[in-house]
Amino acid sequence: MKKYLLFLLVITFMLSHAQKRSGGGGIGFGVSSIYNFQTESFGFGARLNLKPANGFRVVPQFAYYPGFNKINEYYLGLAFEINLFKIKKYDFYTLLHGGYNHWSNSALSKMEGASPNNWVGEIGLGIVRNKGCWRPFTEFRYNAKWLETNFRIGLMYVFKCNDKGYGDINKRRRRAVSCPAYN
Repeated sequence: MKKYLLFLLVITFMLSHAQKRSGGGGIGFGVSSIYNFQTESFGFGARLNLKPANGFRVVPQFAYYPGFNKINEYYLGLAFEINLFKIKKYDFYTLLHGGYNHWSNSALSKMEGASPNNWVGEIGLGIVRNKGCWRPFTEFRYNAKWLETNFRIGLMYVFKCNDKGYGDINKRRRRAVSCPAYN
């Protein structure tokens, strides 16, 4: 687990550094509410959204299903999101997520192969608002290991932007340089 966390932190640092050098599209932090249809469980999540290139995002994330659910577990993973298409102010994307799953009450399960430590993979579809600093999103995911689906709805804040939807600070600087008043 510690090696996986260290690997995740190193990848996150490298991608955010590469993003700064390339003038990437911004770093965001988000939170979400989660509902798992098969286990009828509620959870919450947190994510860091790194956009190293247009239409591609790297998203380290954490999800937790508290003890009041039938299943008490947490996930720590890394998702890759790729835009499929855009409609006005919204990006529709697909995602691939891999991560570590710690199932705290797995001993209570009669399911074959139930153990506290697991590696999981998910695929999914999502939609996110692509303008402004506050960006609502929703995702529908399928967990290939546990054969479960979950729905997420959340809100992300993108740093170095403004609420008028101009994007990151580098874009605003380029606009200021090209403004006729400054030429």
